[in-house]
Amino acid sequence: MKPIKQVILYYKPSDEGVTITGISSRASQLHIPETIEGKPVTAIGAFAFAIEEELPKAEEDSTAELSFVEENKERTAPAQKEEGDAIVRITLPDTIRHIGANAFGGCNALRTLPLPALLEEISPYTFSGCSSLEVLTLPQNLKGIGAYAFYGCASLKTLRIPEEVAFLGKYAFYNCRALTKINIPKNTVQLETGLFLNCDNLYEIHFGQCRHVSDLIAVLNHALLLTIDFPDGRVKLLIPDFQYEYIEDTPARQFHQVNYGTGHLFRQCIRNSDIDFRRYDELFYLTRREDVAVLVLLLAVYRLSYPYRLPENRRETYLSYVREHLLFAGEYYIQKENLKVLRRFAQWGLYTQEALPKLMEFAQKKKKTEILSFFMDYQHRHSASAVKKSFDL
Repeated sequence: MKPIKQVILYYKPSDEGVTITGISSRASQLHIPETIEGKPVTAIGAFAFAIEEELPKAEEDSTAELSFVEENKERTAPAQKEEGDAIVRITLPDTIRHIGANAFGGCNALRTLPLPALLEEISPYTFSGCSSLEVLTLPQNLKGIGAYAFYGCASLKTLRIPEEVAFLGKYAFYNCRALTKINIPKNTVQLETGLFLNCDNLYEIHFGQCRHVSDLIAVLNHALLLTIDFPDGRVKLLIPDFQYEYIEDTPARQFHQVNYGTGHLFRQCIRNSDIDFRRYDELFYLTRREDVAVLVLLLAVYRLSYPYRLPENRRETYLSYVREHLLFAGEYYIQKENLKVLRRFAQWGLYTQEALPKLMEFAQKKKKTEILSFFMDYQHRHSASAVKKSFDL
C-alpha cells in the first residue's frame, strides 16, 4: 500500500466555480477533484503548485489525502517551505478551463500531467523549471502558448502543437535541451523572439506554412530537417550544421565572424516566407565535397522524395549521387529498417543486378526479414521480366 500524505488544497470560490490557489504539504501523486464544496473546479491559479525548491523524490510513491481550505487571495510567488514528497504526477479534471502563470513552476520532479480538454491557453511560465517533464499532450482546443511557458523543461523530447494555436510567446521553449521534434501549425500567425534558444538537439521542425522560418532557425547552427507545407505541395529540406568563431582584427580593433561548414550557406537559402530552391540545389556540389556521407545521402533522398520545385536536371544530379553510392545508401536504410525509402529506390530504378545480391546478403546478415522479402520479390519480378523480354525478342 502506498504511503499517504496529508495535503491541504486552498481554493477561492466564484460564481463560475472554484480556483485552486495553493497547496500545503506535497505528495508524489495528486488527484484534483472535479468539485469542491459542490462547485466545479474550473481553474488553477498562478503559482498554485509552484515551489522555490522542490522536495526530494520519495523512494516509494505517496498519495495525497486531500482536505480543502477556502481563502480569498491567490499566490504571487512560489512556496518556499513545504513538507512531504516531490510531486511526480498530477491528475487534473476536465472541468478546468484556465491554468495561471507559473502554476507548476519549479516542480522539477513532475514527469506527466494530462491537460484538461477545455484548456485554451498555456500561460507564461506555466511549466518553468519542470526539468523532469517527459510527456505532455496539448489539448486540441488550445489557442496559445505564453512566454517562457516551457522554460527549462530539459527532459521534454517531442511536442505536438495543435492546429488552432494562434500565438507562441517569446522564449516559450528556451532551454528545452532534449527537444528533438516540434511543429509550427499553419494557423500560428504570431511567433515571438527566441522560441528555440538553447534547443541544442532540436532536429525536426514542421512548418504548416512558409512563415517566420528564417527567424526561428537563426539561433540553431546544428543540422536541421525542415518540413514546409506550401499551398501546392510539401518539401523536406536537410540543412547542414556549421560552426563559427569570432576573430579579432587587431589593427582595426574589430571582430569578424568566421564560419566553418556548409550550413551557413544553406541557411541563406531559407527566407521567412519563401525558399531559394535554385540556390539550395546548386549547393549540392559543396556539401558533397565537405560534409559527411550520411548527411549528403539524407539531403539527396529527402529532396528526391519531396521534389517540390525540383528541376529535372537537378533531380538527375541527386539520383546520380544515390546511384553511385547505392551499396552505402542501401545498407544505411536497411540498418534503419526504412522499407519506405528502399521501395522508392526501386521506383527510381536504382537497383542493379550487381548491387541487389549484396544488399540481400546484408539484409539477411542483419536479420531484416521484411526487407529481405522485399528484395527477393523484387529480384523475382525483374528476373521474370527480363526472361519475358528475351523470349519476345
